[in-house]
Amino acid sequence: MKNRGYVYILITVFLWSTGGILIKYITGNPIAINGARSLIALILFFIYKKGLKIKINRYVVSAGICLMLTNTLYVMANKMTTAANAIVLQYLAPIFVLIWDCLYKKKLPSTREFLLVVMAFSGMVLFFFDQIDGGKLIGNCLAICAGLSFSGVFFINSLPKASSEDASMLGFLLSFLISIPFLNQIDYGNTTSIISLLCLGVFQVGLAYIFFSKGSKLTNPVTTSLIGLLEAVMNPIWVFLFYGETVGAYALCGSAVIILAVVLNTIWSAKEAN
Repeated sequence: MKNRGYVYILITVFLWSTGGILIKYITGNPIAINGARSLIALILFFIYKKGLKIKINRYVVSAGICLMLTNTLYVMANKMTTAANAIVLQYLAPIFVLIWDCLYKKKLPSTREFLLVVMAFSGMVLFFFDQIDGGKLIGNCLAICAGLSFSGVFFINSLPKASSEDASMLGFLLSFLISIPFLNQIDYGNTTSIISLLCLGVFQVGLAYIFFSKGSKLTNPVTTSLIGLLEAVMNPIWVFLFYGETVGAYALCGSAVIILAVVLNTIWSAKEAN
């Protein structure tokens, strides 16, 4: 049963990792792209669940808003900086969660937590030494904001009365609603754009979240988190192989530092829980 859960998570990560290359192939407004893929994913959830009943409370609404911001900011960042920068900087989320937890509990961070935060932010700084130009700088900042809002998704969903599945569906719905004024800004006459958009909605978001919800129930969260980090590695590989986008030396070093910080945080948190 547990092995099946790991297979579900691996499938999820593979599907998530295609986001970078698919977004690069779509011509259009980033808000519209995220809204359209979210609508497709919502329809898929409707079919899978045979209806959409979203439980509404302040936790679900807050997490849903954070997810909507995460997905929107990530697509915007992907259009303005490299796919590697966008995905790795978003993976600052677990480090931001440490900060939220300290603020929520009104306590100072431990020495370990402080070192992890310093590591992660040192890695983040390295990104800004790599081929800095106006567009890329803004894209990197948007990716960091995506990581910040993504941390809100994790943190809020860990609180009582929260519901990850309901928050996901609400996040998809909100993403579509805010995109309505921009939906005419997608090149619907471009076959590559349309196929990529359909793949985003059906596979990269819809099926990915279905597999994730099934897999996360059968595996321990530590292993799930570590497997999930493969997305930060696989995403830039697809973009390099099929789009020719390369990563600078500073960004590569920054990626290694951030991923190491997240891995250490996951492992140490697991030891504390046991």
